[in-house]
Formats: sequence, structure tokens, C-alpha cells
Amino acid sequence: MNEKDKNDLYKEFGINGPSGVFKGENDKEAIRQEILGRLQATKKIQQQQQHSVKLKRKKAMLSMAAAISFLILSAGLLFYYSYNSNYITVTVPKGETRQLVLPDGSTVWLNSASTFKYPKKFGKKRLVYLVDGEGFFNIIHDDKVPFVVEASGIKTNVLGTSFVVKSYQALSTRSVAVVTGKVAVTDEHDQTSVLIKNEEVVYNTDHRKPKVLKVKATERMAWNDGNVILNAAYFEDLVLAIENTYQVKIKYDQQKFKNCQNSIRFNTHQSLTEVLDLIKEIQGITYQINKEKEVLITGSGCN
Repeated sequence: MNEKDKNDLYKEFGINGPSGVFKGENDKEAIRQEILGRLQATKKIQQQQQHSVKLKRKKAMLSMAAAISFLILSAGLLFYYSYNSNYITVTVPKGETRQLVLPDGSTVWLNSASTFKYPKKFGKKRLVYLVDGEGFFNIIHDDKVPFVVEASGIKTNVLGTSFVVKSYQALSTRSVAVVTGKVAVTDEHDQTSVLIKNEEVVYNTDHRKPKVLKVKATERMAWNDGNVILNAAYFEDLVLAIENTYQVKIKYDQQKFKNCQNSIRFNTHQSLTEVLDLIKEIQGITYQINKEKEVLITGSGCN
């Protein structure tokens, strides 16, 4: 582009050409130094802004991490996992049930307020622990590797079957009921009971003498579908079922109601008041519910 075209272009945009800007070499050098100074200042500002952006991003990531941690902890209140080098421990809170798939593909449904421990990998024996609570086990058949559930000193040995183990620490009884197949149940005194479909063995924690009963085993796992079915159950069993279902604490005179046995059916979709009214009709109790999710039950009991 020649000088004439440059001058025409400057005029078109309403600016002065270089010849009209500088008043000599000293003036040109001064302006050049000013431009360099402004460029360096601009670069410094940009670097500061970039640093600020990085800090903001870091803060955002930390905030996000905190939010994720909060969500994980919140989820943990519903379904808590604990890991160590070899085992996984699962705790299901009150009002919830959960299904687990074990390393061999077998499944376990855990009832409310249950704690279950199992290895990350099975070896020569498939040994799991029902630390507290109740579980329905559906076990994959394996002739070479037996499956063993240990619960409060009671061992249930199977090759492949489905069964329910109930071992709440708050109760005075432990039980195993067979839904399909066959199991062998042994206690710490080496008393063994071999059970087939629709048979249940019950241990009392006071004397540990096993008692084998004929039952409808599918009723023992009805809680898996939101139904609670208790037949000739002690009052403590009924109370615990309500506490775990409705996340309440029930206070009552345990000695008065110790020998009370009742049969009851209710659905977890029913309200707490509906279920307590049902017990009122059956057992003749009176009850009071306070705001702290605490229920006070009174009555003559069964002594």
C-alpha cells in the first residue's frame, strides 16, 4: 500500500497518520516507551486475573468436593458401607431394607436395623456374618464351596438354597427358616438341626435349646415386600418390628409383657397409629405418642 492510500485510509477512519503524531525522534521514543510500559502493565493485570480465576476454580472445586462429600455422608445415613482390607460391612438403618449381591452372585436382602459383613472375595469357604438383624439369603449352588452364615454363635451351613436368618441382638430368640432346599444349623454347643422347606429352628438365648417348628417360611420373608407377619410372637418381637418400621422408640414394662404372645399382620404403608390401634384391640394396651417419636405403652401384661 502506497503513502497516498495509507493517508486516505487514515482520513476515512478519522485518525491522523504517523507523520502527524510524532514531533520528532525524542517524541517517538517517549511514546514507544509508554506503549511498552502499558503492554507490560496489561500483561501483569492479565496474569493477576488468570491467578484469580485459578483461585476461583480451586474454591469451586473444593466447594463441589464438600457438596459431594455431604451427599455421600447423607446417603450413608440411608445405607452405610464400611471397608477394610478384606471385608465389607453394610448397615441398614430403621425404616429401610436393602439388597446385596455377594461375590459369588448370591443375593441377600437385609431387613431394617441390620448389620452384615462379608469378604470382598470368597476363598475355599463362603463365610459371611449377620452381625445384627435379619436377612433373606438366596444362595447359588456350589458343591465344592459350602456357604456359611454366622449369627450370634449360630452357623447355618448350605450348598445352595434360600432361607431367612433372624438374629437381632435386642431379642431373646434367634431363628433360621428354610424357604427352599435344605440347611444344617449348628450352635456353639454343637447341637445341629437339619431343616427342609417350611421348617424353622428357634433358639432361646437363655438356654440355647433348639426347637424345630413347621412354618410357612414365605411369611418369614414377607417384610421384603413391605408386610410384617408375626405368628405367636413374643411382645418384644412385635415392639422391635414397630420400632424398626416406624423409626420410633417404644417404652413399656418388659417384665409385665414378657410372656405375651400375639399374632399380627400389618403393612409398612399403614400409619403408626393404625398399627398401635390394632395391638390395642389384640393385647388391650393403652398408648401415648409424643413429639420425640417416642411411644409409651401401658397395660396389665400377661403375668
